[in-house]
Amino acid sequence: MLHWYSSLFKKHPFKANMTSTGIFFGTGDALAQLLFPHKDGDESEFNFQRTLRAMIYGSCFFAPMGVLWYGRKLPSLKNPFLSATHRQQWSQKKVNAADILYRVGLDQLFVPALVWIPMYNIVMTTLAMHEHPLEVAAEKLRNNWWNVLKANWTVWPIFQLASFTLIPVHLRIVCANVWSVGWNCFLSFAHNTPGHGKGSGHVIEELVDIEDSEQEQTMVYS
Repeated sequence: MLHWYSSLFKKHPFKANMTSTGIFFGTGDALAQLLFPHKDGDESEFNFQRTLRAMIYGSCFFAPMGVLWYGRKLPSLKNPFLSATHRQQWSQKKVNAADILYRVGLDQLFVPALVWIPMYNIVMTTLAMHEHPLEVAAEKLRNNWWNVLKANWTVWPIFQLASFTLIPVHLRIVCANVWSVGWNCFLSFAHNTPGHGKGSGHVIEELVDIEDSEQEQTMVYS
């Protein structure tokens, strides 16, 4: 089964990752709602539309871009600060470590800030059919971009370092999706902790911007 699963992602990277990413994103959102529900008065209601939006985002937006970046472009990049002389003199293990550190740094310093966070907000506000989705997304980014990016740096660099070192290229996205299930629930938990909201003074409690039960979390999947 494991061999078949691995072969499937090698032969059909886009189809396999689009399918699995949609499932994992939907699972993460569903668990977040079930474990840490957003209550409206004394009742909490499961929001199927929010889960569907998460699945659409994961399948149609994150997965294709993730395959192109994590599966095609990033593995081919080499550390430009490492000279040809050092590449010849150093052991292969040391050269690989230098290249991996460069890839992790590039991926974490620029891609979440410039790609994943803006894309998530724009796509999710559009799917939620806000009257002016770009204005809503821009407001969310103004309020939460820096805080979400800092939270991203507390969770994802260590995972990506392990991923780029130990996990085969064709399986990195699906492994990141498994990690994202916990990340999703973490942000939902942060939203439901006492004192959440703007001005609470706690960065983690201000990461999620939900004004009513119809708005989804400002979550980040990297």
